[in-house]
Amino acid sequence: MDPVVEVKAGEMRGQGRAGAWLLSLLFLFSSGVLSSSLFGLHMAGIPAGRAEAPEGGLIALIGRRPAFSFGFQNFLADLAWLQAVQVAGIRRMDKTDYDKLSLLVHTVNNFDPRFDVPYFLGGLVLGDSPDHVPQAVETLERGWKNHPMNWRFPFYLGYLRYFSLGDPVGGGRSIEAAARLPGSPSYLPLLAARMFSEGEKPETALAFLAAIMKQETDPARREILNRRIREVIVERDIQMLERAVEAYRKKTGALPPGPSALVREGLIKSLPAEPNGGTYLLSPDGTVRSSKMPDRLKVFRPR
Repeated sequence: MDPVVEVKAGEMRGQGRAGAWLLSLLFLFSSGVLSSSLFGLHMAGIPAGRAEAPEGGLIALIGRRPAFSFGFQNFLADLAWLQAVQVAGIRRMDKTDYDKLSLLVHTVNNFDPRFDVPYFLGGLVLGDSPDHVPQAVETLERGWKNHPMNWRFPFYLGYLRYFSLGDPVGGGRSIEAAARLPGSPSYLPLLAARMFSEGEKPETALAFLAAIMKQETDPARREILNRRIREVIVERDIQMLERAVEAYRKKTGALPPGPSALVREGLIKSLPAEPNGGTYLLSPDGTVRSSKMPDRLKVFRPR
């Protein structure tokens, strides 16, 4: 072998060994930084076993003091976000799942406050749990604070205030605030006005949901909105059927034997299809319920 070539090959092998040692040193340094972060958090008085951090582990612990991530913020934010998406994808979430999601979304945005998607996911999914509506509102308000010109934050706050808090006036004010921001849809002022004047009517709710669906692209959030649309349709149908039952009682002096009697008496043209695949049932007291949806939406109850 040419002596010059042999010398160059030896130099390359030496550089390769040096690179391997450098990678090993970097790995050890990274581990040491994370360990130091944990130690620093404990010294700062933040216990690792906080009850409100279910399965949050190391990531959630460091997320309370992002400065202790020492350059790993984006990496840790991605890990927390992957966990959050998995939790939000659970079909039947329980209280522990909602607690976990709230913690993970908060952790993601501690590391990266400019990452807007977790705010929306957390706001909608947490708002679906009556026990977690305050966290949902807080999540969207925090997102709006970090993205003050994004009209979607007050828009979704309007959704929460309308459906989760049963406050159509508060919802209308949020929609009104969204309408004043650049890039917002032209129909928002009319929607806000309708919420102010007809806030507790299912038709208004369906118009609101249709407006949201026009601009929503995320599959998880669309599924939540579709479920809410079906719930509102059920409430609209029940209100219509109960008005017909009352008209039947006034006309005949008795309650109808079943919903089909309303059609025979000419009070409705046909029985509406229950959107969840169930049927509408008439109770002995004259109230109507869905066989698939036992609870009615409180937002439409008279005050």
